Amino acid sequence: MATWLDGTDFARYALIPEELLPAWEGTEADDVIDEYVSVFRLTGRDVLTLGAEPLSVTWLAEHLTFARWCYADDDTGLPSAVRTATESNDWKDVLSLELGGRYVLADVAYEADRILCSLRDAQQRPAEAFRVELPSGRYRVQSLTIDPDPNTQFMLDRLLPE
Repeated sequence: MATWLDGTDFARYALIPEELLPAWEGTEADDVIDEYVSVFRLTGRDVLTLGAEPLSVTWLAEHLTFARWCYADDDTGLPSAVRTATESNDWKDVLSLELGGRYVLADVAYEADRILCSLRDAQQRPAEAFRVELPSGRYRVQSLTIDPDPNTQFMLDRLLPE
């Protein structure tokens, strides 16, 4: 089973470059958190945000994909559903951005101290943050909602190297 961020206050997330995390105040993404997927610049770096609905989120590193839980009994079928979805022509281009290095995915409203404490206590449940590592480069973000069966739906946001 994947690690899900689902114990957050607002369920709006930011992919924060780790080197910028110590100065994170939790208000940087206020202008973009109503968008499903958006990006803003902070100290010369792109920060990806996922928002608009209070949905739990996880990272599937093998597929460079964030999955947001709309409804499902569990997430056991998610990896195979994402694998199947990679071949779909229904992905929608959302935006392009520059990424690379170590990031932390956390609720946009959390301040640096809270995020850093969560990362130090990796056994904390529910998780409040987790790390994401990405090769440097330009990425296109594409979104797709999948329904692997009538009782399951996930929103996917994948990063495609350009």
